[in-house]
Amino acid sequence: MNNRIFIDLDNDGKIPQLTSFQGIVDIKKNGRIIVKNSILENIDIIPEDELIYMLKNFKNYISPIVTSQYIPSVDKMKILAELAPEFKVRFKTEKLGTNSIIPISSKEFFEGERLFKEILKEIRTGWTELQKYKYLYNKYNQMLSYDVNTLEYTQYKNIHEKYSRNIFTAMSKNWGICASFAAGYDYLCYRAGLESQVLSEEDHDYVIIETSEHGDLLTDPTFDSVRLKFGMKSRNFGVSRAQFIQNGHNIEETEAGDYEIGEFSNEDIKQLDKQIGYLDEFGGEYTDKYIKEIGNNLEGTNNFEKIEMLFDRIKNIKYAGRPSVYDFETLIKFILSESKDKEFSEKVKVYSFISEDRSELPRQIAVIVQENKESKRMKYYVLKEGIKTFMEVDKIEEIEQYKEK
Repeated sequence: MNNRIFIDLDNDGKIPQLTSFQGIVDIKKNGRIIVKNSILENIDIIPEDELIYMLKNFKNYISPIVTSQYIPSVDKMKILAELAPEFKVRFKTEKLGTNSIIPISSKEFFEGERLFKEILKEIRTGWTELQKYKYLYNKYNQMLSYDVNTLEYTQYKNIHEKYSRNIFTAMSKNWGICASFAAGYDYLCYRAGLESQVLSEEDHDYVIIETSEHGDLLTDPTFDSVRLKFGMKSRNFGVSRAQFIQNGHNIEETEAGDYEIGEFSNEDIKQLDKQIGYLDEFGGEYTDKYIKEIGNNLEGTNNFEKIEMLFDRIKNIKYAGRPSVYDFETLIKFILSESKDKEFSEKVKVYSFISEDRSELPRQIAVIVQENKESKRMKYYVLKEGIKTFMEVDKIEEIEQYKEK
C-alpha cells in the first residue's frame, strides 16, 4: 500500500481540517505537504465532522490502530463502525501506567455497550442517587464474572489479561478482573450522572462513591460478584472503614485514607435492596442463611449418596444475571465450607478446569468424592446440560498442558 499522500494547503496556506491529524509531516517549498505513516490520536476530542473528513479522505494512509485519551463517545464509535470498521481503538478504562489494554474494534465496543445500555435503561425515574448507586452495583456484579483464566498457566493467559482490562470486551466475554470490575462500575456511575472514583491498591482496584446523603462510601464490586448473583447480602458496599479493612482491603495504599468514610447499617442496605427490586428476584429475603444450610442434614449412608442430594439442592438455587462456571465453583466451595458434616465436606474436592483447547477457554466444574474415610473408592462428576446439572463420569478429561502447575 502506498503510504504517502500529497495534500494541497488551503487558500490561507494552512493544512485543511487536519488540526488533530497526527503524524510525520513535512511542508514542501511548493506549498504542498507529505503525510506518511500517520496515527490518528485522541479521537475523543476530535470534532465529529473532522473525524468523518479524515476517514473519508485519508483512511488508507492512517494506521489501523487509533487512540483515545479515555472512553470515546458512542457517536464517535458509530463513525468508526460506518467508515472504518477494520480499525481498532486503544483507550484507557482504568488507572494510568498499564500497557496491557488491547485495542478493540467498533464491533467489540458495541457488544459491550449493548450490555451497559441494558443496565442503564432500567434505572427508574424517581430513584434517589443511593438507589441508583446500589442498583448499578448489584446489576453490574450480576452481569460480570471473575476471570480465573488470567491467574492460571495457559497459553491464552495473556489474551485473557488484555481483554479483561477493557471494560467493553470484559463485559461481552464475561471475563473480568478487579481492574475491569472497578472501571466498569465507575463508568456506569459516570453514564448515570453519579460521582465515583477508582482507587488502586498495589494488586487490587475498587471504587469510592460520593453521595450527598451519606458522604463518601467504599465499594468493591470484585468481592461481591458471586454473592449478588445468588441473592446474598453484599459485604463490600457502604460498610465502615474498619469493616472494609477486615474484609481484606489495605486502604492506606490509596487516597481513601484522606476521606471521611460514611457507612450503612445492615437495615439501610436491606431497605435499598428492597427498593431497587434486588430482593424481589430471590423471594423477598437474602439467601445467606439458606445457602449456608444447603450442605447440612444430607441424608445417606455414605458420601456418594450425600453428594447426589447436594446436587439436587444446588439445582434449586436461584440466580440472576450471567453466573459463570467459576461463580458456581466458588458457591459450592462456600456451601461445603459451611457444612457441619466435616466427614463429608472434607472428602469432596471441587475445582474448575479447561475442557477445550481454544482461546475462549471453556471451563467445567469437576467434583471428586471419596466414598467414606474407610473406603478409598472415588466417584467423578462434571457439569452437563446447563449450569447446575452434574453427571457422573469415569474420569476427568482435563487437558494435560493446562493442568495446574
